[in-house]
Amino acid sequence: MLSRRKADFIMVIAVLFWALSYVLTRYGLTDLEVFNFMAIRMALGFLIAALLCYQTFLKINKETILAGSVLGALLFLTLIGTNYGLTMTSISNTVFLISMTAIFVPLFSTIIYKKLPERKIIVGTIGAAIGILLLTVTGIAGLGIGDALCIIAAAVYAVHIMIAKKFVSSEKIDALNLGIVQLGFAALYAGICSFLFETPSFPESPDVWFAIFFLAIFSIAFGCVAQVVVQKYTSASHVGLIFALEPIFGAIFAYFAYGEILLPLQILGGAFVFFSVIWIEWDWNDFRSKKRKTKEK
Repeated sequence: MLSRRKADFIMVIAVLFWALSYVLTRYGLTDLEVFNFMAIRMALGFLIAALLCYQTFLKINKETILAGSVLGALLFLTLIGTNYGLTMTSISNTVFLISMTAIFVPLFSTIIYKKLPERKIIVGTIGAAIGILLLTVTGIAGLGIGDALCIIAAAVYAVHIMIAKKFVSSEKIDALNLGIVQLGFAALYAGICSFLFETPSFPESPDVWFAIFFLAIFSIAFGCVAQVVVQKYTSASHVGLIFALEPIFGAIFAYFAYGEILLPLQILGGAFVFFSVIWIEWDWNDFRSKKRKTKEK
């Protein structure tokens, strides 16, 4: 059993690994085609996660497999937009635009459930939206195909987050197994597309193999599974807002790996994003309660 705060902390670590994955994916795509690269890393991530959690995985049921096929499809579509986007635009642009997931989740939730989220989530979302706008508008000279694909990927992943929350609320579906199964289906879909549209091969460079294994272990086996599991203990809106940290982490990694530099307004945007997440994660009721107790003393 996880507390909401611990669940959110795990999501922050997952987002950190996902931000790093953009740099490694860009490197891996210099040696392999998109579907080929996706199939290998997702298959490895699936095998690693299944082996590490084999006792739980052996108890998998029909409902979890069906749910995993749906989440796997959404994850696969997200990766298509992200990976093709990376081949057409900068790492900074990609990670900034993918972080629009933080805006799409509460927006879609409001439309579907016809219910406004709590006030601090609204404030945090507006702050994150301003930050992402500053991050992107100063760094993009006209949206290209790659940028559009990244925005679509962000919207699809927002749907993934919301549907994952619905699935893990069911008593028949084990969250850990669901997180693992989606990886297997994403690998299957990518493998089929690779055989249909590409010439599948294995990487020849040890550096590319390192990138693939790192991605498989940390961003896939840990990150993707963790996101599904923690959604039992936190809201889809919280998960969406934590995604707003991704452009900050991604910009730092892009700078050190490829020398991509942020403009002053982009740095301001990053500050908006960061403090919006802090705002949403801070327990204001607990803070006010402690403040009142201090005054009474």
